[in-house]
Amino acid sequence: PPKPPATPVLDDSAIRESDPSMKQAQKGGPRRDAKKAILAEALEATGAEDVEAALEFVEATEESLSLGVDLTDQLRDIGSLSKEQLNNKKEFVDSAIEFVGVAQESLALGVDITDQLSNIGKLSKEDLLAKREFATSQNALVSTGVLTADAAKTRADNAKSKSAADLNKEAQANKDITARVASGEITADAAKKKAENQTAASASPELQALLDELNKLNLSDDEMASVLKDLEQGPNANPPGSPPNTITQLSLQEESQMLILLEDITLSGKIDSTLFMAANQASASVFFQDLDSTYEALSALDKSNFEQQPGSSSEGVDSDTDDNDMVLARRNISVPNGSYELEILPGNGDYFIAASNKFTLLGNVVFNSPSSDASLILLSANSVDLSGTSSITFTGEELGIGSFDTLNIENVSLKAEGALSLRSLDTIVLNNAKMETSGKGADFIHLLAANQITADSVQFSAMVKQITMEAMTINLSNINFPSGSNVNLNSLYGGVDGKYPNFGSVTQYGRVNFIKSMTYGANSVMDRTSFDLNGGNIKIGSIGN
Repeated sequence: PPKPPATPVLDDSAIRESDPSMKQAQKGGPRRDAKKAILAEALEATGAEDVEAALEFVEATEESLSLGVDLTDQLRDIGSLSKEQLNNKKEFVDSAIEFVGVAQESLALGVDITDQLSNIGKLSKEDLLAKREFATSQNALVSTGVLTADAAKTRADNAKSKSAADLNKEAQANKDITARVASGEITADAAKKKAENQTAASASPELQALLDELNKLNLSDDEMASVLKDLEQGPNANPPGSPPNTITQLSLQEESQMLILLEDITLSGKIDSTLFMAANQASASVFFQDLDSTYEALSALDKSNFEQQPGSSSEGVDSDTDDNDMVLARRNISVPNGSYELEILPGNGDYFIAASNKFTLLGNVVFNSPSSDASLILLSANSVDLSGTSSITFTGEELGIGSFDTLNIENVSLKAEGALSLRSLDTIVLNNAKMETSGKGADFIHLLAANQITADSVQFSAMVKQITMEAMTINLSNINFPSGSNVNLNSLYGGVDGKYPNFGSVTQYGRVNFIKSMTYGANSVMDRTSFDLNGGNIKIGSIGN
């Protein structure tokens, strides 16, 4: 049979010229599908310097669009961009796509941050990367149960307007917590407290800066939580029901300058006046709030209407502060054995040395006053530790000691020129104590406790003219009231039969109890007969009378 005819040669050049994928191949480029080939041809027509880089950028933009993020405005003037510019834009789009993925992970964890995707194209690359890192670090905390979804949402909302530097800083703090939990350095509960504090501080850069400073003070997480809460609420310089105060709350920036109130201090030698600040200035700070509240509560203890002795300049811790009063306030204050010189204050103000936590005095302590009519108040919003104290002397008019907790004065001698005042929002305990005045002033001893006063073997100097004690229950033993002194003892229920203390070892709640060896001017007052005979200057009353 004859051979089959040869395959005819067809002229398909027109087809090749019209097929973009073929045209790209003819030019030595890679074979692509038709769509990509058309894109490449269009990019080439715009004069793109690097078609491959431009094509990858377009493809990344399309991917972001499929995820619901429109970045097509980034394609503007694509033909005039250099390869480096195209790569930078592609990196931005890739970061945006990654951020979308992180946002989807957040949503799966119950944290909706999709509202941050609406203006993603207007962000700088630096801001976008910071947002991605911050959201990623938060997701890690939420997934491990350290951070709640609601707290993460609060943080995300607070972070919207923050700088990249601030976001990176918070992201690193989140990563540190995650790493410490993973390594077992801290427990999950401890991590939760740290995260809660960071959430509270995320409300503003100023609060975050304050948290950083608080971390330097080695405060516990609970203490920092309390401080941050106080900062949020602001100071309460007046007790409920009192007239509005004139103290203006400090700004967060001003509060940062008051962090010194949270530091510890050990006094030595001369107490420089620069350590003091105006009482009104201190009261405007949230860091002084516990002390301010303690001071107000101690002042409110004084409900008696006794007449003040002539020449007395004040009535103890309850004296209202004025514009000239000065405060040295710290978290913990220690006063070692020695003599301390107080510098003169402007005006006629009094000295307040106040500890928000613990006030400790050791050995024999002497405070030398530059003014004979000045008052010195030692105050603690927690406790005053006198266990290592032998004596406290103030060369000014009045020495006052006030404590939130029980005030124990055992084997301690207290001395001031004119008056001594002790107050506690719990109990005052005096044992083998000595209380002296000089005989040149009011010569007034004033003890006030919210709960109970227990005094055993307390020696009052002969110069004391007036002694007042007031508490729910008063228990007294082995005490001689100086001859000629006026003694006011006020308890919850007042005197038995209107005038007598309860005598004997069986004490009664709400009464003044003369337990053992009580005398006035060295004469016994341990029964009704002797009390009527020798105790004419002893008045047994009820609180407020």
